[in-house]
Amino acid sequence: MLKLKSGRDLSSGLSAQAFGLEDIARFGICGGISVLAFDPVQSLLAAGTDTGRVYVFGQPGVEVEFDLCPGKPIIYMRIVKSIYLITVDGNNAVTVLSLDTKDVLSVFTPNSPTTAVESDPSLDWLFLGLENGLTIVYDVDRGAKAPYRIGNLQKTALPKAPMSSVLFLALHPRSFHVILIGYENCAVVYSMVDENILLVLQYEVPPGAPGGDLHPSQHTRSRFPRLTTGAWHPNGHHIVTAYEDGSFVFWDAKEGVLLQARTIEDTEVNIPRRSYVNSSDIADVPREPIYRIAWCCATNPEDTSLLIAGGEPGSLPLKGITYMDFGPTPVVQITSYQAQGDHYSQPRRQRIYPVPLGADPVDFIMIARTSPYYSGNHDPVALVAILSSGELYSIEYPSGGALPVASMFPPSLCWIQPRMTAFSVTSVRREQWIGMMASKKKQPDMMLTGGAPARSRLRKFDIRNIVITGHSDGSVRLWDASHGELEESQILDISIADALDRSVDVRVSAISFAGQMGEMSIACETGELVYFKFGLNKPTSPEELKRRLDALRIVEPDGRPPMIQHISGRINPQMKEGFLPVFVLSPQRGPITAVKNSDIGFLAVGYQFGTLAVVELRSMSLIYLEDVNGLGIDTSNKKFPLRPGDRSSTQSQGVQLEIPLSLEFSLMALDGDGFSSIVLSVGTNLGRLLTFRIIPVRGGSHAVQFVGAVQMKGKVIATIPFDTEYGVSAAASPTILQKLPQGIVISGALISVTPDEARVIRLPKSKMTSKSFDDKVLVAGLSLLRQGDTLVLVCLTESGFIRIYSLPSLREITSLSTQKFHDVRYASRSIVSLNGDVLLGIGKNESALFNVWGKAMAVKARGKNGERIADSLYDVVQKLPPRPAISTMQWMSGKKYITVEEFDLLSTWRSTSSEI
Repeated sequence: MLKLKSGRDLSSGLSAQAFGLEDIARFGICGGISVLAFDPVQSLLAAGTDTGRVYVFGQPGVEVEFDLCPGKPIIYMRIVKSIYLITVDGNNAVTVLSLDTKDVLSVFTPNSPTTAVESDPSLDWLFLGLENGLTIVYDVDRGAKAPYRIGNLQKTALPKAPMSSVLFLALHPRSFHVILIGYENCAVVYSMVDENILLVLQYEVPPGAPGGDLHPSQHTRSRFPRLTTGAWHPNGHHIVTAYEDGSFVFWDAKEGVLLQARTIEDTEVNIPRRSYVNSSDIADVPREPIYRIAWCCATNPEDTSLLIAGGEPGSLPLKGITYMDFGPTPVVQITSYQAQGDHYSQPRRQRIYPVPLGADPVDFIMIARTSPYYSGNHDPVALVAILSSGELYSIEYPSGGALPVASMFPPSLCWIQPRMTAFSVTSVRREQWIGMMASKKKQPDMMLTGGAPARSRLRKFDIRNIVITGHSDGSVRLWDASHGELEESQILDISIADALDRSVDVRVSAISFAGQMGEMSIACETGELVYFKFGLNKPTSPEELKRRLDALRIVEPDGRPPMIQHISGRINPQMKEGFLPVFVLSPQRGPITAVKNSDIGFLAVGYQFGTLAVVELRSMSLIYLEDVNGLGIDTSNKKFPLRPGDRSSTQSQGVQLEIPLSLEFSLMALDGDGFSSIVLSVGTNLGRLLTFRIIPVRGGSHAVQFVGAVQMKGKVIATIPFDTEYGVSAAASPTILQKLPQGIVISGALISVTPDEARVIRLPKSKMTSKSFDDKVLVAGLSLLRQGDTLVLVCLTESGFIRIYSLPSLREITSLSTQKFHDVRYASRSIVSLNGDVLLGIGKNESALFNVWGKAMAVKARGKNGERIADSLYDVVQKLPPRPAISTMQWMSGKKYITVEEFDLLSTWRSTSSEI
């Protein structure tokens, strides 16, 4: 239903043909990360998700997406010869992708579920361990199953043991024809050239030995812990196998002698003891299984360390990855087995790399400098862990410190390191943004440098749309959303943890950035708000420094900190320019529900208890702090029985508290005024639009004056001011504010939007037009092509349409469908920008950038058939280094050496071996 009173048509130059939905870019990740693969030769990182997507990331601007198995997770992933990307998905399909052509080369489905995968960067073979215990080989280059397989070796080694699937596969780091195959009851070293078993490694814990069990009642019997994973020493001298009871065992790889059995805390756990003291002091909770172990090496492959995921007591609240640095390995030819075992009982360094609280590491990969060999663990610089929540956590190796994620990873990966908890988009002038980026001190080189971005057609814009994400660890990241157009690809990073002087309870819940002023307000889930201002960190005198430090220690008479606490004393002295913390606002009125940082020096904050706070930023003073419940309404009204200031429980009274949800500052003349004012509009959850005027008072300060209220249907989700004369936004700006003393009169109005209706209101109460929606609206915003006759209201609806309405008549011009991408659970996170960009939330960790003004705004270049040209991934110039070979001493001792060519030739004529 449409009601119209009056108003100049600000959309007269538009028809339905002027609009078309242009799909510009994607940001973030669809789903959670399930598996990673890294190739140091091409410097590419591939990420598989639990939704069947695969992303390949390279240097800034390089991101290629493959949708392989919608709805099913990617379980395994490998990069072979730096050109083949191989995945195994939830449908058990093995897919081979070319990083050069970005095409699917072949698909193969084994006749039994795949339970283990192994490959070598220099071989065309992919080894697949199956649930039935067989190991088959897939020829990646030819795209066909190879005529070679390995039977269930546990059946031969332990005839009485139950049937077992293949748990893990590991090729010898120097003799690729030797493979370590793990089953539930044993690990087998097998020669594919001789077709015989070289070693059978079975770990038994005799009675009286503690093993990995924490409860003493388990120590009285003999146990054979279930095997979980294993790895080779980088030079192949030794083998480590890990078990379900949290223990891991070192073996001599030539004779199969057990060298050392230990847990993370204890050694020689396979030797019976008279009395066992549990060093962890936790006897009632089982130890976690070890589910991932990596044997890393420095530039010298003999200088090794272990990284272990799991193996900790299950009740420990803080999980992590254990690092054990063993240093140079003893020369095995002249060192006794006892001395070799002692070497692994005494790491020269041991520590735990903690991961965020509440998450468990489920897998990890190493980021190697140059070599893809030694299972990707040669001379690594970083570790990237996959958490149980689907997030990533990056750790510097070997120090264990957290990496500067924003400086080293693509923006899409930054969304999940850690998970995003708040989201905002702000317009900033191009020159100002470049100036902000210039202030960023030189950061470490990007982690990924491979590929080349596709040629782009630049959009004409003087205003940059800056995406701002807040995260659970208190970090806030700013980056340019003009995907493919970036002049500067770095990310600005802010953290409220230092400003609040704590590292817990710092989850970001809301962000507001005043782009023209360079001011940012960041809300924390605990109800605190930190205000930052971009500027120079000027040298401070000792007196000024003392004043700042004293301000940090100020408390109210009741012992609580003040409502506004100045925190400039917490500025990092090493920062020369950037976002500097100024104050913390904490009136203790519950969590923050809305925050608006204006470009004219005022800040408004809404709280869960129904309180509205207004801060004058010039003087950093709180000029308004009142409850809005029932403001301007007769308190005898049954809907608003609470008096302002009464924040007692409303549940017992059956009353819903009125809470500010939408805040906006504007400059306009209120109805009946002959002058323009600073206006604050507040939309509440009970459907009321409250209007306040900010007026100057004696002494150069300001006061907030309530003007009036309008009742609407449903909660107010957007308050959008516009100029009814010139057809532009009337949001408060410093340029217009400077003209107010000249007596200019801004003929403004406000669009108030709820899920059920929109109204154009001449504030405070005079309704110009209104429209009832038959499709609930989730998000709304203004958009225009030029001033005067192309201003429209853009609404995203619950059914997945973008509806365009004229102003001020609110006549529907056209409707654009986003149903292909629509998910109502995340669509309310969307944002509409003034230039027609719609950043649409399409997943938990993903957004899509569209533009409603059609193909004229296209970014990525198109091919002859209109398809988007993808980024390049493969660089033919980057050559794979030669594979490590056995040493002269190993060759003289009788170890066989064959070349890759001989191995390939052997595999082509050998027929399928019978099951052993």
